Amino acid sequence: MEVFPNSCLPRYLILLILLQLPTLDSAVFLAAHFDVIGPPEPILAVVGDDAELPCHLSPNVSAERMELRWFRKKESPAVLVHRNGREQDGEQLAEYRGRATLVADHIAEGRVAVRIHGVKASDDGEYRCFFRQDENYEEAIVHLKVTALGSDPHIHMEVKESGEIWLECTSVGWYPEPQVQWKTPGEKFPSTSESRNPDVEGLFTVAASVIIRDTSTRNVSCCIQNILLGQEKEVDISIPAPFFLKLTPWMVTVAVILMVLGLLTIGSIFFTWRLYKERSRQRKDEFNSKEKLLEEFKWKKAALHAVNVTLDPDTAHPHLFLYEDSKSVRLEDSRQKLPEKQERFDSWPCVLGCEAFTSGRHYWEVEVGDRTDWAVGVCRENVMKKGFDPMTPENGFWAVELYGNGYWALTPQRTPLPLAGCPRRVGIFLDYESGDISFYNMTDGSHIYTFPNNSFSGPLRPFFCLWSCGKKPLTICPITDGPEGVIIVANTKDLSKEIPPSPMGEDDSASGDTDTLHSKLIPIQPTQGAP
Repeated sequence: MEVFPNSCLPRYLILLILLQLPTLDSAVFLAAHFDVIGPPEPILAVVGDDAELPCHLSPNVSAERMELRWFRKKESPAVLVHRNGREQDGEQLAEYRGRATLVADHIAEGRVAVRIHGVKASDDGEYRCFFRQDENYEEAIVHLKVTALGSDPHIHMEVKESGEIWLECTSVGWYPEPQVQWKTPGEKFPSTSESRNPDVEGLFTVAASVIIRDTSTRNVSCCIQNILLGQEKEVDISIPAPFFLKLTPWMVTVAVILMVLGLLTIGSIFFTWRLYKERSRQRKDEFNSKEKLLEEFKWKKAALHAVNVTLDPDTAHPHLFLYEDSKSVRLEDSRQKLPEKQERFDSWPCVLGCEAFTSGRHYWEVEVGDRTDWAVGVCRENVMKKGFDPMTPENGFWAVELYGNGYWALTPQRTPLPLAGCPRRVGIFLDYESGDISFYNMTDGSHIYTFPNNSFSGPLRPFFCLWSCGKKPLTICPITDGPEGVIIVANTKDLSKEIPPSPMGEDDSASGDTDTLHSKLIPIQPTQGAP
């Protein structure tokens, strides 16, 4: 009887284990298998609005530790990648940088979405949302249908010699291709000819024409329809009553006299135009010569205010490697293990100069060489360094960039810069009191772009950014080895003066092999960091 209580203990243990088995099996099943489910119907978005492309897991398990990826035709580069608790901008398509963000309010329940800001016509089509956990992955398809309601139609009318009336209906800004319908009271009829041509944004310009032969027709309307939105825009036109002219001998005589006078007038206008064009060409040559002298005077005047700029390692993105002279920077695939600081960029691959300017005029030059995908300029010291704020003057950035095959000023709508030649060295001139920031091509001394009449408050710092990796770094030029002296003589009184030598000179080491440079943020023999 004394051993009976002890013999019950194993039975209780076995019972407890059996009760836990369903829970363990369920947890293992959920970890090993899941499905990704997208919306059953396409998502409809209007151009310029925001669109969300949702996906969720079945069963509703947490996606916090999963790799989440939305992509178009191939997995990388993608529309958005979220891995290890953060977005991976290095794998993101350039057209979605700053436009695609993750909506993760319900990620613990397995429900997430990508939000595309400012939808464009090019965003229309199929997307795939891809979820991966360890070796298990699934994906779902999401369809985004983009639409746009164009401008109010306009009808142009011409009366032919035969008495027929030609009408053309035009409108811009439609997506997808709209339908055009002509109407008269009690009747609908198609166009005689139509054209639908996309503009640079992918929106369609519509031109549809029709010929009216029935002289009793008085009112005609043009209706353009957007099928996706189920909306249309319509315009009416009233056709005047027909009338026919009967030619008489005196009318023929007047017509011949007017024709002769017209030919004589055209001849005199032509010779006058030839004389005017020749004189205009002479004045233009004189003006261009003065303009060239003025531009050369401006950048040489700016060079009088040269400052010694160095790079601030505390602001450098972990993928940017600074070298021992604090003058050169290069973007690498590897990521350095650096202390987390409030002033460090964590998303855009940028770095600031150590110098902060609160007044006066300041000038420095940057050797860009033949490398691609860079941006240089000036920014406020307190710009947002965490996240993907657009680099615009409204957000405290005044910069120019080379991206792809084009040069751009980073204005809100990105201003293209039609440069005559590719600058290998860029000069930056800051006039704090005047509120001007100017950029010069130091290869030929020409002006690139100016951000005028800004109102600065607080410190401004030099700004540098690299968008792609390359063997050659971005290098701040030294303020030595300037030319021995330049005299500029212009035909105006304001420019007849001697300009002292420019303090900025050529430095062959800036365009040389960067393998001899040593990083200031890593040892001389750097160890590749975790990507």
